[in-house]
Parts: sequence; C-alpha cells; structure tokens
Amino acid sequence: MSHFSTVKTEITDLEALEKAASTMGLRLESNTTCRYYYGAEFREHVIKLPGRYDVAVESKGNGTYDLNADFYGGHVEKVIGPKGDVLLKQYAIEKLKIEAKKHGYKVYDKGNGSLKIMDPKTTGKAEVTCLPDGKFKIKTSGFKGKSCMKFEAIEKALGRIDSTKKTAEYYDDNTTKARLTEWS
Repeated sequence: MSHFSTVKTEITDLEALEKAASTMGLRLESNTTCRYYYGAEFREHVIKLPGRYDVAVESKGNGTYDLNADFYGGHVEKVIGPKGDVLLKQYAIEKLKIEAKKHGYKVYDKGNGSLKIMDPKTTGKAEVTCLPDGKFKIKTSGFKGKSCMKFEAIEKALGRIDSTKKTAEYYDDNTTKARLTEWS
C-alpha cells in the first residue's frame, strides 16, 4: 500500500444524486415544494419521499449541497437513513462510477456497495468497499510507486480529503504496490 486517505463525502453532483435517489426508488425534482412537519415550502431541489415528508437539497453556495429534512419521528430516517447516511452512501457509489468512467476506467459493480475499477491501459485496479459506518475503503493494486495516485482525482471528486498518509512503498518506484483509501 502506498498511502491512506480519509475523505468526507460531499454532495456536488446533482446527476449522481438523481441516480442515487432513483436507485433507492425516490425522485429528485426541481422547483417544487418540500413537505415538512410544519407545512410545505418551495425549494429548488427536493427528493420526494413516500409518505408525508421530503428532503430539500440546498446549495451551500460553494458548489456543495446539504440535505435538509424533518428527521423528527423517524419517517425520513427510515427512508434515507440516520442523517441521510443511506442516501449519501448511494450518492458516493454513483459519483464514484461517474468519475471513474470520466477518467477512462472500467467499473464493475460487485453489489452490496463494492466496486472494482480497472485501468484498461495498465494492470492497475482499485477494489472499493463501502463499510457499514458509511466510510469507503479503496485498495489499489498493480501500480508502481506513486502511479497509484492517478486515483486521487476520483477521491477528490467524492468530497473533502481530510487526511493522507503515504507509506514507504509510495516512494518505491521499483515494485508494484497497492494503496488503501478510506472516506466517509
């Protein structure tokens, strides 16, 4: 392994969010009302949930979005998870697929939040696993030294990289090494 990173998933891509919602049997709608306990308000982006409440997708003004919902009573939580974790996990999977394809990698969905990303130009690959706590683990293999860093653009597209730790193998260009990345 040549380095470890921790990345906090941030919503930046409404196309990926729409795919995530669709995968969960939900709809992302634009310029519509969002239902809360105290009534309904017009919002630019809303994920429509079954039942009485919805989730507003609100721009933070810096290219990222927050999920705003009435989590009281458990209805919203049952559909998108505590604090929206299930939806955020699915978003990260969809965003990862989109970004990997943009970079020319082949993506294989292994199910249960696991993906394999292959670089068709080399023997490089990444095994991506979603952990129960909402973090993701990436293990790269088939790269020499620093060449594993070509996946860093994909990691950055998922959100904010909180930390990176490079191992000794990262500095060794003479051997094929792997790297492990985690993000939440």
